[in-house]
Amino acid sequence: MNLFINGSNREKNCYTILKDIKKKNDELISLSNKNIKYCLGCNSCIKKLDNFCILDDFMSQNIYQKIIASDKIIIASPIYMSSITGLLKNVIDRFYPLYNHNNFNNKNVYLILSGQGTYEDNEEEINDIIKYFSGISEWMDFKFTFLDYFCSGNPKDDNNIKKFDINYDDKINKIKNILN
Repeated sequence: MNLFINGSNREKNCYTILKDIKKKNDELISLSNKNIKYCLGCNSCIKKLDNFCILDDFMSQNIYQKIIASDKIIIASPIYMSSITGLLKNVIDRFYPLYNHNNFNNKNVYLILSGQGTYEDNEEEINDIIKYFSGISEWMDFKFTFLDYFCSGNPKDDNNIKKFDINYDDKINKIKNILN
């Protein structure tokens, strides 16, 4: 099973991309409506806890187990304020218990980004986000691959990613081939 995580605050473009990539038996989690608390930095997760974390929320009740059970983790995030969404960053902060108990060892984590401009318009931000994921992959011991960037268009328009990214279908097929 592969785990798909929609890091957007909405179920729009990133959600559409992930739905178009996932297979029937894969799991898709949209973070937008989930109760996920902030990491407290308490380091309780260093101990062997049944739920990995002292916080009792969707992360400890659901996401940890799905990450452990997954073969591949595919994350999609729009670019907000030159970075991933705060919602997704919060979830990544909560990955610390998985790191402490070696649950990320050699997992494959893939990233898809979307944004309003072209790749060239967002190249600096995209490279910064790739560096961030590459950095955490080294110390958390997972394999990181950046898959692609999608142009989502102007939010003042209908914001339909399939309409604005003229290479949408080609990118989706390329990503499916990589994940197979």
